[in-house]
Amino acid sequence: MKNNNEIDIQYYNPKLKRKIEIIGFVVSIIIVAISIISLLFYGFYKEKLTEGIITSGKILMFLSIFFLEFIPQMISSHFPLVASILSGINAFEAVIIAVFASLISTILAFELGKKFGWKFVCSLFEPKKLIKITNFWNKYGKWFVLASAFTPLPYFPLVFGALQMSREKMWLFGIIPRIISFVILGYLISL
Repeated sequence: MKNNNEIDIQYYNPKLKRKIEIIGFVVSIIIVAISIISLLFYGFYKEKLTEGIITSGKILMFLSIFFLEFIPQMISSHFPLVASILSGINAFEAVIIAVFASLISTILAFELGKKFGWKFVCSLFEPKKLIKITNFWNKYGKWFVLASAFTPLPYFPLVFGALQMSREKMWLFGIIPRIISFVILGYLISL
């Protein structure tokens, strides 16, 4: 975990921050639009293109969850799981796909964050805000990860890695609870 004296203001880059926000926003809008369209035209899909749509829907769900977990932004990766099950994808299959997409994305983002993420995190936040974030992280980090794993709160494995959370704590407070949250949500929706 980073300390205040390790915060280097030279990395703060408001232009990079803005570009990342725009990319995250565009990806989020695309995912939401695809989900809404698939729900609106569910009857057509079911009649005419059921098998192809189900297969494509599984691929789109995997990619949606992968990118929502990987790219720091505000839309929960639980949303594509809900939309997929409501669109007719088998709940068990949807949960398995969601778990694998989340697992692969979370591990990759976390490891990239550990290796390269500190400069990235410094570029996103003004130094004063970064000091507040690191103080909060040092005090409540594992509990925030646990809460974000189970709820629609933002889940940022790249940032968790950048803030030097240990791999063991990430598995215990992030990855395993995230898997459990997908299973519980998939079960509740399929009722």
